[in-house]
Amino acid sequence: MTSRQTAVLDLMAEGHGNAVIARTLSCSEHTVKNTIYDLMSRLQARNRAHAVAHGLRHGLI
Repeated sequence: MTSRQTAVLDLMAEGHGNAVIARTLSCSEHTVKNTIYDLMSRLQARNRAHAVAHGLRHGLI
């Protein structure tokens, strides 16, 4: 995983929405949405909660 994907997953785990993640990482919401899309595909996750659970289970965050 890229450092941006890890950062987004970590912020998702804290319960933040796309707008807050974008402000925190100093990027656009569009970039966050694309990162989440790539992340979900890479982790084969069905939703955000599943992606976070997978990240926790496999020590990614």
